[in-house]
Amino acid sequence: MKQSFFLLLSVVLFVSCQRAEEKAAASDLSATTELREKIQDYFSALNELGKFNGVVYASKDGMDIIHQAYNLHPEKSSTTYVSPESQFDIHSVSKLMARYLIEKYELERKLSKRQFIHAFFPDFPNGEKITIEMLLHHTSGLPRELEGVEGDAIDLTSEQILAHAKKQALLFEPGTDKQYSNVGYEIVYFIIQQISEKSFAQCLSDDLFKPLDMQHSGAHFYTRDNKRKNLAKNHEKGDSTILQVDNVSSDELKTARIFSTATDLNKFLNHLRQEPYASLLKDESDVIEKSGGSDGIRVEVYTHLKHNYNFIFLANYEEVPFQQTVEDFANILEGKAYDIPKALNRTAIVLPSAALQKYVGTYSFADLGKLELTFEVEGTNLVVWQEGEQIASLRAESETVFFDDPKEPASFEFIDNEKGEFDVLMGFKGVKLKGVKQ
Repeated sequence: MKQSFFLLLSVVLFVSCQRAEEKAAASDLSATTELREKIQDYFSALNELGKFNGVVYASKDGMDIIHQAYNLHPEKSSTTYVSPESQFDIHSVSKLMARYLIEKYELERKLSKRQFIHAFFPDFPNGEKITIEMLLHHTSGLPRELEGVEGDAIDLTSEQILAHAKKQALLFEPGTDKQYSNVGYEIVYFIIQQISEKSFAQCLSDDLFKPLDMQHSGAHFYTRDNKRKNLAKNHEKGDSTILQVDNVSSDELKTARIFSTATDLNKFLNHLRQEPYASLLKDESDVIEKSGGSDGIRVEVYTHLKHNYNFIFLANYEEVPFQQTVEDFANILEGKAYDIPKALNRTAIVLPSAALQKYVGTYSFADLGKLELTFEVEGTNLVVWQEGEQIASLRAESETVFFDDPKEPASFEFIDNEKGEFDVLMGFKGVKLKGVKQ
């Protein structure tokens, strides 16, 4: 009798545990389905507004949630057409890959991020003041882009790029300020080339793509194998239609012209989530992320260590409201509030002349190659001038926010710089860029 009781108890416990596991699995499936539907609703809305053409990928708690393509034109013959397996140029996401390699080399004691770059380039001006870490975090003082290049930048070799970098004037004393610098990362790529004794692109192919089985990732230049099989074509908005633009333009440098797929980039993110790289690469919010883009292309890779999710979106049409989409994607996966994209119809208000006059002046945008825009008052509007040509007439949406087209998100927002003056944030193609009053 006693033996039968314990046998019965064991059966009851087994069935109970099995039912608990089935219930948990059903709950996970329900949560995954709900998240997938929210993401689908969000990107379908963007697509219907003509704002998104590309591929979306997300996973959470180790479970794939969505891997889906959205097409403005479903015909496979369309130049905009993409599939979930399409390869996309990733541009500055290659900088995150470079950071990974530098961290890897430091762990292998091949270099130190605290090394000054004169250890690699003895004749580099101010090389005794600039560390590898400054290059990685854009605090070296080097400008955003190379200045003084004659001819097409795409024709420059790595050695020629380095020679031009040596001629660049510093914007500030190394380590005292921050300015996004593609020039700084070209030096990082060259350091990786010296350590690995092969091109940066080939190093990625051998030391990142192959070990992680990223079979569909590669480079336009400097690799032995041609992995370019299903490359998405880039597009931008024309006056009345969508225009295809070159994936590789003559004014770009070719050192890090990398392409990849959503699946491969997810493998890369999962690798970065592992220690020691997670602790080395995460920010103060437990996030590792990088965006990339150029004419006709926008890319985001994002992993949240604490909330245990990854997401990636790859757009071969640059009209996606980029920063808002990144923020909303994270909010969806974290169960926070977000808004489904909808058509805009902004309403203008009239401000007194005195409220407009405080914004008059010329503003310089360092992230746009020191582009200068001048604002003047004309009636109840702010007029924007570039190189002597009027490019916009802005109406006020609030006391600090101004717009040109009521159906577009592009805007200018004036912010108090705590020096008794104003700086301006230009919202353009989904990205906010800061202009400083001169």
